[in-house]
Order: sequence, then structure tokens, then C-alpha cells
Amino acid sequence: MLMHQSRLTPVRVVGAVLAIAAATLVADLASAKDQDAVSTVVRYSDLDLTQSADAARLYARLKYAAQKVCSSYDSRDMNVQRGHDACYDAALSNAVARVNDAKLSSLHANAPRIKLARRQAESG
Repeated sequence: MLMHQSRLTPVRVVGAVLAIAAATLVADLASAKDQDAVSTVVRYSDLDLTQSADAARLYARLKYAAQKVCSSYDSRDMNVQRGHDACYDAALSNAVARVNDAKLSSLHANAPRIKLARRQAESG
């Protein structure tokens, strides 16, 4: 009898990747904000990544974790917002890469990306 691979392998922890991404991508903001790096652990030993629904659940957990790790950079200031967006995108991408699962990678590759356009200065 074959057991699901996710049940046999130890719990993979991607929190370190999220913390590293958050810390490195906002280095330029660190001088403006005096903060410690934030990290979180995402566990998924309860999920069977061969199942699409479970891959989607893990992706939701990773998105939540990336948002949580990068939330201290959330602001109405556009420069800070760009730093937050870069932190979130890199943290999520690195976490997905670290898990190294085809279904999860496909979800991430096909996820909609919404970016704010820069406002053009009016010439007058």
C-alpha cells in the first residue's frame, strides 16, 4: 500500500525563507523604520499536495504568511507600499520555490498580479 508522500516526509518549514525575503527586500526601508525582521512558520503536514484542493490551501497559507511577514511595511505612502509589494512578492515566490511542488508552482504562476500604475506628472 502506497502512502501519500506528504505523510511520509517531515514537515517542511518555509518560514525562514519568508523572513529572509522580508529582511533583504526592505533593506532600504530599514533605515527609515527601526524594526526587527519578522518571520513565521508555515506547516503543511496535514495536507496532501497531490490533491489540488490541498495545494490551494497551502498556497492560501503561504499568501497569508507573506502578508503577515511584510505587514509592518504596509502604508499609504507609495514608496513604502512598493517596498511592501516587493517584500510580499519575493517572500511568496521564495516560499513556493522552497516547497518545490508542481501544483503549488502552477497556482502561483497563474495567480493574478495587480500592480498600481505610476501617476504621470502633468506637463504644463
